[in-house]
Amino acid sequence: MAIGITGLTSGKGDVYSNLLSSGTVSSASGLDAFGSTSLLSDYASIKNGSYGKMMKAYYQKQEDASETSSDSKTEKEKKDTVTASSASSAYKSAEKLNTEDFSEENKDNLYTSISSFVKEYNSMIRNASNSELDNVRKQADWLNDTTYANFKLLSSVGITMNTDRTLSLDEDIFKKANVTTVKSLFAGNGSYADRVSAKASQIYRYANGGSSITAKSYTSTGSYSQTNTEASTINSVT
Repeated sequence: MAIGITGLTSGKGDVYSNLLSSGTVSSASGLDAFGSTSLLSDYASIKNGSYGKMMKAYYQKQEDASETSSDSKTEKEKKDTVTASSASSAYKSAEKLNTEDFSEENKDNLYTSISSFVKEYNSMIRNASNSELDNVRKQADWLNDTTYANFKLLSSVGITMNTDRTLSLDEDIFKKANVTTVKSLFAGNGSYADRVSAKASQIYRYANGGSSITAKSYTSTGSYSQTNTEASTINSVT
């Protein structure tokens, strides 16, 4: 004996009917309502890239939540003040690069600023890599991976990676480098320096018992939201 869709008692028939007729699912079906968002709207979000940005933000939050849930009480109570201090300096050095004049005429000043950045980076990566705190060492690993992912561009402006994870800057190569490449590495959201800044903030947080330099994360639109916290030791970049 044939059984029609209406003969199914699982509720699937109602779900299919609702999907095809209105693009929404009734709460009576046992599923959450889709709301007023249409399939065309979802497609537009995927096409213009905002969906991808929101997904990145979502997975970053999941990563942070996973790290937080895995922290033991003892780990949270510990502090690594030496690493926290070096991360604070590296953060300020990276953020300051956003205020630089990236022009050929300013190459000498740029070299001085990026030399300072390399120095502070090296101090941070050394301390974080040898920290007694597991989460600090994990952040150092991710920071090193970020640098490795950019090693070709970095080498084109005179910056090379050493076996101990530190960086070296060659003045002659830097002075001959394309200033546009230098700017792409060290200025603006998503640049290499911006990623180092974000990672330095995380290293500081874990090394300083949860206190943050700054709360910096993606909003639902994919842009950055940044708010200084009361627990922060840095209220401005000097």
